[in-house]
Order: sequence, then C-alpha cells, then structure tokens
Amino acid sequence: ELSVKGKIFTIIYIVFGVTLFLYFAGEFAHHVFMANFEGKFKKKQMENKLKQLKNHFIICGYGRTGMEIVSQLRNNQIEFVVIDCAQDIEEDLLNNEIPYIIGNATDDDILEVAGIEKAKGIFCALSDDVDNLYLTVSAKNIKNDLKIIARCVKAANEQKFKKAGATSVILPYEISARRMVASVVKPLVVDFLDVVTHTKGLEFELKLDQFHLAANSELVGQTIISSKIKDKTGVVIVALRREDEFKTNPSPKIELEQGDYLLAIGPNQQLT
Repeated sequence: ELSVKGKIFTIIYIVFGVTLFLYFAGEFAHHVFMANFEGKFKKKQMENKLKQLKNHFIICGYGRTGMEIVSQLRNNQIEFVVIDCAQDIEEDLLNNEIPYIIGNATDDDILEVAGIEKAKGIFCALSDDVDNLYLTVSAKNIKNDLKIIARCVKAANEQKFKKAGATSVILPYEISARRMVASVVKPLVVDFLDVVTHTKGLEFELKLDQFHLAANSELVGQTIISSKIKDKTGVVIVALRREDEFKTNPSPKIELEQGDYLLAIGPNQQLT
C-alpha cells in the first residue's frame, strides 16, 4: 500500500502522463487535419485556376526538360499547366503551386481538361519520339492554329514532326553538341551570352525580344532611323522578319511595313 508521499507522486505521475499523451494526440490530430485540409484547399485552388486559364501553354511531360520549361515560363510570367502521368510528382507540384493534371498527355480528353482549345501553345516534352509525334498530331487536330513545340531525340524524325504540324522542332542532342563546340571555338562569345542573358538583377542583363507591327503601329511607314527607336528606348534592332524572310542587321533606311516583326536586344526596362 502506498504511503502519502507515494500517493502524491503517483497522482503527479498520472496527471503528467495523461497531459503529455493528450498533448501529443492533439498535435498529431492537428497535423493530420491541417495537412489534409491544406492539400485539399491547394487542390481546389488549382482546379479553379485551371478553369480560368486562357492563352496559356501546356507542358506535356515533367521530366528534366519539362522542369526547365516550367522554370523559364515562370521567369517570364507566362501562364501554363503541366500534364504528366506520374502520380508521385503530385505533392511536389502542389507544394510549388504548379497547375497540373495527372494523366496521359496523348489522351484527347486530358488535353481538353488542360484547356487546349483556349491555349496559345503546347510543349511536347515526353521522353519518347513516338509519343511526342502522336501528341503533335492530336494537338494539331484539336486546334489548328496552336503553337506546337516538339522535342525530337532522333534527328531523322525531324521532318515527320514538321509534316505532323509542329511549329518548332527542338533537337536537344544537336543543340548540346553545338554549344559544346562553341564553348571551345568561341568561349568568350558563349560566356558573354551566358552573363548578359541569364544573370538576373544586374545592370547588364540583356534580353532578345520580338515585336509585331500591327496596322495601327506608329512605326509603320517610317524607317528605322526616322523612328528614332534607339534614341527613345536604347534597344538595338538586330533583325527584321518580313514574309518569312529574315533581314539581319537591317539598313537604318529600310521602311517598316504592317506585319513586320522587329527583333530587338536590350535590358528589360528598355524593351518595356
């Protein structure tokens, strides 16, 4: 039988033990509830955002190429949605607030859920050329004027992608090889382009952008020199595209026409 001191110790021991148990049980329940609630809330927000997307891009495939596309589109503040069939990436996409759809990108129903009819373009970044080719055909059939950028591993398949309707065909291995050779042959040029185009927050950050001259543009009918583009903005016109033909380093006296595209280089502030 317990003594008075023993009874006091036992009472304190029981109270402390029960309190500790209830505390941990409450924390565990709170964590489970909040994690579940937060996940459902984020998912609901994402679903609402998907319904509102317009003039966005669809990224098919969230591998290494898809991740880099997401990063670049975010840097340029361009709306997008990711499609991938891997279930294990869902948590990562939710945590990073990336709009996504889990499913097969070659399925027309999935493309429609991604809002392909309201989309501006689609990136076919799946791992296999056959899947990307099939996706290109499907996307072209759903929306004829859609910009389709397709990843093509085998150079022999490039013409097939173009015939299928791809706007641009990217050959990653050829691009990598050219870059590697350029790093040896013209290292300073490569280093300079890396610094001015990929270094954020510095005064010498440059960007190459394109501008379309609509019918109401005040530049139509003027020459490059009479428009005083460089004096007013500081940007440099490096090329002009007219009727699918590029004119690099165009003459200052060339008259600008409706439908022309001007390719200009300069810091973001000047381009704006």
